[in-house]
Amino acid sequence: MSDSLAILADPDWLPHRYDETDDSFRFVRVSREDHRSASFLTDEHLGGTQNFIAVPRDRIDKSLVPQAPIHFIFHSAYCCSTLAARMFDLEGVAMGFKEPVLLNDIVGWRRRGAETQSLAEVLDLSLSLLSRPLGHDQHVVIKPSSIANVIGPAILAMRPNARALLLYAPIEEFLSSIAVKGLWGRQWARTSLIGQAKDHALSHKFTTEELLELTDLQIAGLSWLSHLAIFTRMQKKLGANRVAFCDSATLLRDPLRTTKAFYRHLEIPLGYSEAQAIAEGPVFTRNSKDGAAYSADDRQARLDHTREYNREEIDMVAEWIRQLAKGIDLNVNPETNLD
Repeated sequence: MSDSLAILADPDWLPHRYDETDDSFRFVRVSREDHRSASFLTDEHLGGTQNFIAVPRDRIDKSLVPQAPIHFIFHSAYCCSTLAARMFDLEGVAMGFKEPVLLNDIVGWRRRGAETQSLAEVLDLSLSLLSRPLGHDQHVVIKPSSIANVIGPAILAMRPNARALLLYAPIEEFLSSIAVKGLWGRQWARTSLIGQAKDHALSHKFTTEELLELTDLQIAGLSWLSHLAIFTRMQKKLGANRVAFCDSATLLRDPLRTTKAFYRHLEIPLGYSEAQAIAEGPVFTRNSKDGAAYSADDRQARLDHTREYNREEIDMVAEWIRQLAKGIDLNVNPETNLD
């Protein structure tokens, strides 16, 4: 028990995985610097995750878990969400957690038919464990994988004081991002849609034959639209004051304005000099994945080049997505409401 208490009291022990077979959480050591340098909180990017300590769920007393206010960045993928999470790396104030696998495990368990009450209990405890602040931080910001969007409504219902940013890329930019990744991007889109189908989270019903007839970019577009449908329902239910949309183009247009708006929406105090340091620092000038020099203009030029090369397919698929959205009265360009 003493070991468990020590782990729970030390936020450097990240709740990395949940193992439903023995109802335990696997904790791994992840320092603030590890958070900062890892693109995602995955085995690939963290390293050493095989050296975990498993703590049975029944040995965790939630009342003894230190917790800070927790907020979320939900996203449709390829929309600068990792950049957004990095904005919240401000020692003594907040830390952004980039796609903790723990939440993916819960989605996977849900897909395998987890009993509803047990699933809710594990999700609630997972959120408490993720809420432990690093060092002297006062807030925690979680950017789940897009896989976890399906449990986004449940997460916000469990944490009524949590706020959320809903990030997406305009449809043409999203399709260009998939195309620029080549075969890997197209395969990723299909894998994502398979998961959404298992979650019963597609915006439209298609037969297996109809899905097989879709092109890779149609699959990607349908996946994007399905995420947007979840976000739209969340905002309609919870209100724009609590969950706010922002598209990637707006996010990058004015880094200082974005930084101030994001912190303000999540109700995290931020001084002007701190906001300026974030806006002018590596968050907006270094690639979130490889650390290379980065700018909004560079990103846009790359997307524009890809779109030009694939213009016919991208334009046709984007229009197809707009027609699908129109059929369910869904706005494919939800307004950014952060001012």
